[in-house]
Amino acid sequence: MAYNDMYMTTLTQADLIDDDVTAVLAGVPIKLGEYLIPAGMELALGFARYDDLERASGRLYIELKDDTDTAAVENGKVRLSIWSPQDRPLRILYEGRTEIAGASTARNLMVPLPESVYNIREDQKLVLEFISDESDNIVKADCTIYVDCTIFIV
Repeated sequence: MAYNDMYMTTLTQADLIDDDVTAVLAGVPIKLGEYLIPAGMELALGFARYDDLERASGRLYIELKDDTDTAAVENGKVRLSIWSPQDRPLRILYEGRTEIAGASTARNLMVPLPESVYNIREDQKLVLEFISDESDNIVKADCTIYVDCTIFIV
């Protein structure tokens, strides 16, 4: 497909977590939120072409925190996937532990995220799911998420 233009962007917790507070259950996949791809656009996770993870300029950082006074980090598995407009999962793009995805805020130590070969098309959704190790509440305001993406104008 020919694209008219492309640019890089970073999705954050404001884009990927829907509710201010979300209850999670231990071992149960919970949809934290979704980013709907607008008409006339496509989105791919990551920056730069896929040739070498170490040289990928795109990065991923996900740190989820609970509702305690000190806002403790919630450990578990995070999943970013493509969902259809009919709310059906189509493809998992990233799945990993929060201990890895939120290990460092230093950009050179974040998870490398080269541009994905799978584009999310208009009206599809990028969905963030979380499988927590413990039952708790996730507070959007205390979370930090950076997911580098490439936007294509079609």
